[in-house]
Order: sequence, then C-alpha cells, then structure tokens
Amino acid sequence: MTRKEERMEKNEIMVLGEMIYHLYDETDPLLRTEQLLSSLRRLLSCSYASVLHAERRKENGRPVFRDPICDPVSFLPAEESYIRLSAEDPLLWSAEAGRPSIIRESRMLTDEKRLTTPLYQKCYRSFDVFDTLQTNLFEGTHFLGVLTLYRTRQEGHFDEEDVFIMQVLVSHLVRFFARTETDRTAFEAPGGAGTRTAALAGQYGLTAREQEILTHLLAGEEDTAVSAALSIAPGTLKKHMQHIYRKLGIQARWELIRFR
Repeated sequence: MTRKEERMEKNEIMVLGEMIYHLYDETDPLLRTEQLLSSLRRLLSCSYASVLHAERRKENGRPVFRDPICDPVSFLPAEESYIRLSAEDPLLWSAEAGRPSIIRESRMLTDEKRLTTPLYQKCYRSFDVFDTLQTNLFEGTHFLGVLTLYRTRQEGHFDEEDVFIMQVLVSHLVRFFARTETDRTAFEAPGGAGTRTAALAGQYGLTAREQEILTHLLAGEEDTAVSAALSIAPGTLKKHMQHIYRKLGIQARWELIRFR
C-alpha cells in the first residue's frame, strides 16, 4: 500500500468514526438524517443518497414506502417517483429478507439490464444513476426502510470495500432508524399530529381548514387521499395548499418535511 493509499484509508476511518460519534448529536430527526446522508456521500464518494421509511402495513404483500429524505434535495423527484412505482423494482424482494441486508445492484444485475428497466427509465435516468448500494434495515423482523447510495456513470460501480463500510455501519443505522421511527410514531399517534399542526396553525396563522389539510399532508398522504378524506375537490385542495405554502414560507411539498 502506498503512502497516499494509507492516508486515504486513515481519512475514511476518521470520517466513519466521526459519523458514528455524532449520529445522535442533532435532536431534530430530519436534520439527523440529512447529516447522516451527507456524511455517507462524502465517505463513499457518491452523488446521491436517500432514505425511504417503510410503513408497518403492506399492499399486496409488498412494502409501502413513505417520507423520502434525499441529499441533495434535488434528487427528491426520483424517490417520489420510485415510491409510486416500487412494485416494478426487480430487487424489492430484498426488503423481505427479515434481517439487515446490503445489496450492490451491479452485482445482482448486468449494466445492460439494470439501465434499461422501466423503473430506471422513469425514475433515475435523468439523474445519470449508474449503480446503487442499498441497505435494508430491520429491527428484529420489522422492516424499517431502506437507505440507498447512488453513483453516476462517471463515478462507476460500488465495490466490496464500499459494502464492507456499510456492514460496519449497519447496526448503528438500525438503531438510528428505529429511534427515528419512534419519533415519527409519537407524532402520528392520536393527538400527536393534531398537537403539532395546532402549534403550527397558531404560529403561522393557518385557518381551521388549512390546519386539517396540513395534518394529512404531514402524515405523508397523497393529494387524492386528502381530497377523498376531506370530501373536497382536487382544485380546492390545491388552492388551500397554495395558501398553506405561502404562510409557511415554502414553495414545494417536499419542504413540508421540515415541519414534521
């Protein structure tokens, strides 16, 4: 090993140690997750990183994902599209393993097959994604969600060293996301979301109807589900959402994650 390689290896170990040490420093679960993704991108030299949380329920025996968090945030449209189309994922079976697993996509599928799937074309082609490193997180047999790192064609494939680093981290990641789920469950418990949106309504001057809509939005519901639940037309919902965004000082739905 050359001195340059030794310095690089030492730097990786330092970044890894710093990441684990500071994993719980931030009390806000969203900021904790963003910091984690940013550190992982720096450690493993990749363009994008994301977390998809999993609900406890399933649809047709498949996991149901929600609350995507991405670094950088510009990658969010890719993961929102994936959530809608996840049933098309040829590697979705890995979420049924019942234990933490790390999947290097280029090891499972050839480049030709991986880059021509309908899912890739619809979600990731515009971001020039070339390879992924996916970590499925389980607490016991309960599927918490998936953390995925993405490299572009210029960055090339992930390798076994990258897999090893994630293996070192996986027990810490499970603990991290179990804690995050506990925070989210407390928020969604009876009175939890209502209490949160009541505070936001008072702070930002939301009307009673806007507060009601915000409760559904912060729970991660799609527009169609909100319209149906509140018996309002999609156009009416859009107008309410515009007023909510203006009062909260945001411009897009993904920015609501900062108010959870």
